[in-house]
Amino acid sequence: MIADDTTSLIVVLKGSANLEKDGHIIRFGNGANLDTVRSLAAEKLSIAGGHSDIQLLNKKGEILTEIDAVRDQQVVFIDMKQQIKDVIPGPANLPFVGSLYELLPNITEGWMRQFKKYGPLVEVNILGRKVVGTNDPEISELFAKESEYFTKKVSSTGLNEIKAFGRQGLFTTDTDDMDWKLAHKLLMPAFSPRAIKVYQKEMGEITQQSIKIFEQFSPTEPVEILDWTTNITFETIGRVGFGYDFNLLSSPDQPTNPFIDAMGYCLKLSIQRMQQAQFVKLLPIEANRKFDASIKLMHDVVDGVIAERKKGPDAKDMEKDLLGYMLNARDESNLGLTDENIRDQVVTFLIAGHDTTANTLAWTLYELSRNPDVQAKMLQEIADNHITWDTLPTSEQISNLKYTHQVLKEVLRLYPPVKVLGKYCKEDCIVPGGYIIKAGTVCAIHVYGMHHNESVYPDHTRFDPDRWTPEEEQKRSRFSWLPFSTGVRGCIGMALALQEAKTVLAMLLNRFEFKYDGPEVQYDPKSATTKPVDLNMTIHPRENFPEPSVEATAAKKAESTTKAPPKRSMPVVSSSATPDVKLPPITFLYGTQTGTAQDYANQLANQAKSFGFKNVTLCEMDKWKVIQEGKFTTEDKSKRLDKELVVICTATYNGQPPDSAEKFDKFLDDKSKEEGHEKLLNGISFSVFGLGNKNWRTYQFFPIKVTEMLEELGADRFFAGGVGDADKDMDAVFNEWCAHFWTHTLDSYGIQASEDKSVVPTVATNASNKESVVKVKFIQPSNKEAWEIAKNNHNGEHNAYLSTNREIQKEGSPRSTRHIEIDISKLSSVGDKNLLYNAGDHLEVFPENNKDSVEALALSFGWILESVFEIDQETLSNVSPRSLATNIKGPCTVRNMLTYYADITSPPSRGVLACFSAQLKLTAPETAATFEKLLMPDDNNQDQYPAFIKKHRTLLDLQRAYPQVTRLDLGQFLAAVPVIQPRRYSIASSPLAYPQSAHLTVGVVDDFVNNKHYDGLASSYLKNGKNNMALRASLKSSKSTFSMPSDPNVPLIMISAGTGFSPFRGFLQERKAQIDAGEKVGETVLFFGCRRADQDYIYQEELENYVSDKVITHLHTAFSRNEEESPIKYVQHALISNASEIWSLIYPTDPETKPASVYVCGSGAMSRDVRRAFVNMTLSFGMAETEKQAEQFIDKLMNEKRYLCDVWG
Repeated sequence: MIADDTTSLIVVLKGSANLEKDGHIIRFGNGANLDTVRSLAAEKLSIAGGHSDIQLLNKKGEILTEIDAVRDQQVVFIDMKQQIKDVIPGPANLPFVGSLYELLPNITEGWMRQFKKYGPLVEVNILGRKVVGTNDPEISELFAKESEYFTKKVSSTGLNEIKAFGRQGLFTTDTDDMDWKLAHKLLMPAFSPRAIKVYQKEMGEITQQSIKIFEQFSPTEPVEILDWTTNITFETIGRVGFGYDFNLLSSPDQPTNPFIDAMGYCLKLSIQRMQQAQFVKLLPIEANRKFDASIKLMHDVVDGVIAERKKGPDAKDMEKDLLGYMLNARDESNLGLTDENIRDQVVTFLIAGHDTTANTLAWTLYELSRNPDVQAKMLQEIADNHITWDTLPTSEQISNLKYTHQVLKEVLRLYPPVKVLGKYCKEDCIVPGGYIIKAGTVCAIHVYGMHHNESVYPDHTRFDPDRWTPEEEQKRSRFSWLPFSTGVRGCIGMALALQEAKTVLAMLLNRFEFKYDGPEVQYDPKSATTKPVDLNMTIHPRENFPEPSVEATAAKKAESTTKAPPKRSMPVVSSSATPDVKLPPITFLYGTQTGTAQDYANQLANQAKSFGFKNVTLCEMDKWKVIQEGKFTTEDKSKRLDKELVVICTATYNGQPPDSAEKFDKFLDDKSKEEGHEKLLNGISFSVFGLGNKNWRTYQFFPIKVTEMLEELGADRFFAGGVGDADKDMDAVFNEWCAHFWTHTLDSYGIQASEDKSVVPTVATNASNKESVVKVKFIQPSNKEAWEIAKNNHNGEHNAYLSTNREIQKEGSPRSTRHIEIDISKLSSVGDKNLLYNAGDHLEVFPENNKDSVEALALSFGWILESVFEIDQETLSNVSPRSLATNIKGPCTVRNMLTYYADITSPPSRGVLACFSAQLKLTAPETAATFEKLLMPDDNNQDQYPAFIKKHRTLLDLQRAYPQVTRLDLGQFLAAVPVIQPRRYSIASSPLAYPQSAHLTVGVVDDFVNNKHYDGLASSYLKNGKNNMALRASLKSSKSTFSMPSDPNVPLIMISAGTGFSPFRGFLQERKAQIDAGEKVGETVLFFGCRRADQDYIYQEELENYVSDKVITHLHTAFSRNEEESPIKYVQHALISNASEIWSLIYPTDPETKPASVYVCGSGAMSRDVRRAFVNMTLSFGMAETEKQAEQFIDKLMNEKRYLCDVWG
C-alpha cells in the first residue's frame, strides 16, 4: 500500500503457512532502495547476517529486482540466495551417543572433517548435547558479538565443566551475571596495555631465573620444553598476580608443584566430562574423588594467600599487585569483590594466564627450530632493539618487537590455545547461508577449524608470519583470528600474555639456541588447551647472535638519555595524570567540502592534546608545511619512522580532491614523478580516514590515492585507514575507527586512557564540554551600529534572485517537481570563454528555515528573536567547526541565527547529543543520561542511536520529546547545534541560451514518517519561493567531472531518471544553440525514465520539440508504473533494448565518425543498474570474456572521460 509517498507492505519468510502469525509490516519512504527493504525485513524477521544475500520475491516466487516492483506488492516473501533452511547439515545421529563416532578419535579434527563435508555451519550431537558449530568468519562474527541473538552462557557449553573449579571467575560466568559485570568493570583497567607495563621488570627477572636453570642442561640432554615454559608462566602469574612464589625455578630437578598438578588434572578431566554421559560425574569413582580433591587443594591455597594478605601490613595497598587491587577496588556505587570471588578470579588468571602462554611459547620455539629463516629475522630484530639476556629489557624495547609479534600471531593461528569458543542463541534468527538457528541452541566458534580454513588462510599448514603484516591482515575479517576471543568477552589478559611471551622469547633466544630434530609434533587432543606432546628439545649456548644493524646502532647512539624502569602503580578507573612520555609532533590535516572532515580532524586534535601530545597542528591539507616547503624537514636526525605523525581526514567529490586539498593532490602527482621520490617523506608516519558516499562509483578514490601516494613517497603507514560512508551512520564508523586508532597509538607510546580521556571522540567531546561553554554577550539596543550589522548578518550575501517558480509534474500527480529560474548575474564566474558557467555545472543554494519553525523554537527556549548577541571568539577552542558558534561572525540576531545558520531539520547527530548530554548534567541529569547512552554501543554492543533518530528526526522533534533541552542557554545551544550546509543542484540550462540565468529542476521532498510530514529543507524553501526572492548562492564547476565534450561532433548518449535529467536539459540547449549557429554536431541520444507518462514525465513538450527540431536524434523513454504494461520499465531496460544502436555510437564502424561519450545522471541505485547494462553489452558484443574484464573496460571508458556519472544517494 502506498500513501503519502510511504509504502507499507508485509514481509514474511518464504514457505510460511501462516501469514497472519509470521508476517510483519514494514514501512519505507520514496527515497528507499532494495537494500533499505532488505534491512527492514532482516530486522523484522530476525535475519542476523548476510543481508546482501536476501532475496525479495512476489507471490509467484519471482525475484523482485527493482524498488518500484517491490512497492507494487502487498506481501513480499523473503528468501536467501542459498534458500532459508530449517535443518542445519551434519552427521547422522545414533541413539544415545549421537554423532560422537563421526568426531572421534580426535574431536577437533572430527569437527574439521564435518566442515569439509557439510560446509561452514554444522550441527553435531555429542551424547545428547547438540551443538551448532562454524569455521566461517562471517558467522563467527555474529556468534562472537554480544547481541539480541547470541551471548555466552556457561551452563550450555563445555565451560560448565571448568566452572566446577573456575566458579564465578570471568572466564566461566555468564555475561548477564552481576558478578561478571562487576568484576569485568573493575578488572579491565588492571589489564590495559599501559597498566601491564609495570610488570615488565618482574617478567625479565623471572626469565633470568629460567636462564640459570637452562644453563645447567647439557646440549645433548633432551628437555621437555613445555614443562619449563609452564613453570615460567605459572611463576609470572603467581608473582604479578598475587605476590605468591611457587618456587618453580630453583633447580633443574625441581618437582612439579601440587597446585599445577591439581589444575592440570582438572583441566584434563573436564574434557572427558564434556564427552561422557552426564550421570558419570555423579558416580563414586576415583576420578571424581580426585577431581574434587584437586579443586579443594587449589581453593585452599588461594584462600590462604588471600587471608594472609588481609592480615598483613599490605592489606590496604592497592598498588602492590593484582591481589591488592582486587581487595581494594570499588566501583561508583562502592561495590567491591568478595573474598570468594577474588579467589575465583585468581584461579581463572592462573588457568588462562599460565597454560595458554606456556603452550604458545613452546610452539614458538618448536616452529623457530623448523624455520631458521624466520628465527634469523627475529634474532636480528632482538639485536636491533639491543635486548640481551643479562640486562632487563624495558617495555619500550619489548613493544618494538613488531616481527616477533607477527610470529606470535602466526603461532596462535596454527595452535590456538582454546580450540572452541562456546556461545548460546537467545532468539530465533537466520544466519548467512540461510540457516535458521533456534533460541536455546548451543553454538560454537571452532577457532582451530577457522584458523585452518583453507579459504581464509591459503596453504593453512604453512608457518608464515608474513600473513600478519598490516597489509595482509587488512585483507581478512578481524573475526578470522580469535585465539583470545573478541568483543566484551575477549580475553582481558591478552596484552599481558603477549608482553610476557615477547620478553621470554627475546631473552631466551639471545642466550640459547633451541633445537628439535624429532618427528612432527602433535597436540594433545585430550587436553583442554592445545598442548604439544613430547616436545623434547636440546638447549645450546647461542653462538650465532647477530650484531645490531647500522641503522639500529645509530638510533641507539642518538638517544641522549635512557628511561628509568616504570614505578609499579596499579591503574584506576579514571585518572588525570599523564605519564611523561616523549611524543612526536602530530599533525591533523583535513580536506573538506561540508566541514565534516574538518570537524573530525578537530576532534582528533583535541583528543591528542588531552593524551599529552604537546606539538599538535591542525590545518587544511593545502596549508600543510610540507606542501608549502615542498619537502619534509625535521630536526630529528634519528632513523625512527615516526619523527612526525600525520593523520588525514579527507572527503572526495566524484573521485576528485575537495577544494582544500587540490594543492596537496598536485604535490603528490608532481613529486611522484621526481627522481628519488621514494625517500621524500621518510620519517613521517601517517593514517587516513576517508569520507565519502558509497552510492558514488568513485567512493573513497581520493583517500585511497592519498594513502598509496604517501607510501610511495616514503611515509610509513602508522595505522590502517578508516572508511566513512555518509549514506550510513558515518559518525558511528568514525567513533569506532578512532577508538582503534587511539588504542594503537596509546599502546605504541605508553600513554594512559581513562573515562575523562576517552579513545572515543563523542565521549571525549562529552567530557571536554563539561568545561567548554561558548561565552555569549548580549548587546544593548543603544549600540545602533552593532544592531544594524546583526540585522544584516545572513550567513552570506543575498546575491541571486528567483525569477520563475512553477510546477512541472502533471495534474493528478501525488508528488511535486519545481522548475526554478534564478538570476545569477551577480555571481562569480566558473565558466569558460567569459561565460558565467558551463553546461553541466552546479549551483549551490543556502536554504533557510521557515518562519514558523524559527518562532516555535525561539519560544520554547524563551529567546527574544530580535535580541542581538556576539560570540567571544576566544571561547571556541574545543568547539566543533560544524557548530553555529564557529560559523557566526560578528553581531547577530537570534532570528537570523535560527533562520540562516541553525540546522534544525537534520537528525541530531551523536556529536550534538554529546554536547547536550554534557551541558545538561547539572540541570537535567536524567535527560543527559539518556543522551549519553546514545553516543556509542552499550556493554552488550547494542547501538540505540539508529532507533532513536528514526523517532526523533529533527531538533524540533528532540525538543518536543525532551523539553529539558530548553534549559540550555544560548551559548550551549550555539556550541552544540550544527550550521546549515548548502545544497548543490545540477544546472538545468546552458549559458548559450541563458547567459545570466541558471535553471534548476527540484524534486520536492515530503517524507511521511511516524504519522508526520517532514519537508526537505532546501526543496521546500525553493518550492515556496516567490518571484524576486533573494537567495544566497554560488556556482560550482563540474568541468573535470561532468562537462560536455569540447568537440561538438562527439555524439552524446545521455541516461537519466526523474530530476537526473537536469544537466541534460542544459546539454540539449547547448546543442540547439550550436545547431542554430551553423555548427555540425554529433548524434544526441536521450534515455529518460520516470514512473508514469501522465504524471511525472517532466519537460515532455520540450523534449518532443527537440526531437522535431532534430536536436535529439533518438528519444527512449521508460515508465515504471504506467497503466499500460511494458517490459521496459527502467532506463536500463531501454538501454538493453537498444543495445546495437548504443554500441554503434560508442564504437562506430565509420572511421570518420567520432566515438560517443556516455553521461549518466540520477540516483546511485539507478547508476549501478545502468553500469550493469553496459557490462552486459560489453560481454555480449565480445569486448570482454569475463565480467571482471567488462568492468575494467567500463573503467577504461571512465578514465578516458567517455563514461561520466553525476549521481546522488
